[in-house]
Amino acid sequence: MSLFLLNNKELFFELFKAHTQDDVDAVIKKHPNTFKQENWSPLGGNENNYGVIENQQASPIASLIEKITNSIDATLMKKCYESGIDPKSDSAPRTMEAAREKFFPEYKNWDLNGPRKSQAKNIQILADGPKFNTSLTIYDNGEATFM
Repeated sequence: MSLFLLNNKELFFELFKAHTQDDVDAVIKKHPNTFKQENWSPLGGNENNYGVIENQQASPIASLIEKITNSIDATLMKKCYESGIDPKSDSAPRTMEAAREKFFPEYKNWDLNGPRKSQAKNIQILADGPKFNTSLTIYDNGEATFM
């Protein structure tokens, strides 16, 4: 067992390499000092933010769809910022279809190999872990948000 607190990078990589819930539990047990209650604080420093976490989708399918939709939204937001458009302004596209046409004028070619491959790099779903205990990672190259 480690008697020291991990730095954020070390902790990230240990958890990143944990492919199942059991692996995550093993990381927690390996570093009891890091995972002491007093080392953690509520999301945003607000005890009431527990509802933000608990308010996720109850259904795994709905949750997956929500995460992919969030990735699409983040990609469109990034395109707004890259074009010098405030996504909340009146000059921003009002619908996903309008955003697709504005930022991806070649979208009708996405069924062709080259454009599809290029676009697929921006949103990816990665499966990892054992066959019946798989975990999914959804990656997007969209806007980065920080709390």
